Amino acid sequence: MGCIAGLAYPVALTSVAIPRLFAVLLCLLLVPWASAADIRIKDADGSALVLQQPARRIVTLAPHLTDMLLELGARARIVGVSDDHDSRGSHATSLSGFPVVSDAAAVNHEKLMALKPDLVLAWGSGTPRVWIEQLRRQGLPVFVLEARQLQDLPRQLEQLGQLTGQDERANSKARELRQQIESLQARYGGGERLRYFLQIWRQPLYTLDASHLLSQVLAHCGLDNIVPTGPVAAPLINPEFVLRQNPDVIFLPAEDEAASRTYWQRFPGLAAVRKKQWLVMEDKRLTRPGIDMISAVFPVCAQIHEWKRNADTKSR
Repeated sequence: MGCIAGLAYPVALTSVAIPRLFAVLLCLLLVPWASAADIRIKDADGSALVLQQPARRIVTLAPHLTDMLLELGARARIVGVSDDHDSRGSHATSLSGFPVVSDAAAVNHEKLMALKPDLVLAWGSGTPRVWIEQLRRQGLPVFVLEARQLQDLPRQLEQLGQLTGQDERANSKARELRQQIESLQARYGGGERLRYFLQIWRQPLYTLDASHLLSQVLAHCGLDNIVPTGPVAAPLINPEFVLRQNPDVIFLPAEDEAASRTYWQRFPGLAAVRKKQWLVMEDKRLTRPGIDMISAVFPVCAQIHEWKRNADTKSR
């Protein structure tokens, strides 16, 4: 109103009018600046999102997205999350201490809407498309994040920094993460490469192919997946394929370690079995496609490096 009222004054260059003229010019400069202050950003699906201010009430639909916000110091902005308990069942509160609004099977739309979020973060390959579309129809701003390549992880931090107004902290964390990835490659990526099979489920036998984010991380450790990139990143595999490929290392799920060892020990000719080169995925961060995957993989790479070094010593 002040700018509009100012324009109504006659612009005569008198001692009284000059200050009014400056006020009008200042308003004209400030109006487009306020519009430019909107947060304008495209998500992993290419959908444009515009926020008039940094999000203050955020719902996350995947545990690793919650982890990323916590890394940015945005705990106070989180109002609802996806369940992160290992055990199945109904949990009102997550392990991270937030109200649970979804799990792998369903989203509680009534509970989510009651939280009045001004931003919902969804996982591109983990949040069902029907959920995203329904939330958008309900008028909620939804931003989809997906890490298809390893370098997408620091970029996601930068995006979340924009959405929460934590740009400086996010940019700093993104630089640190890029340095971690470079360090991983420099420390463990050289020399002989070992081939591995990663078991997700035993019966039926599920694995991850070479395109999966975890496979990309392990490649920085000097490890190559025996399962090539295919149409599905987590395919069902025939045990005969594993026997033919004869991997040097086998990754086992922690919750099925004993039974899985017994299963593979039926094949003593497998290099991994003969050399006792098992790796148990005890750290849950390895299976979450978030930034913690990088720090979690360092002990794995260290073990692989030790096996390589021992093999070199024996061959001399």
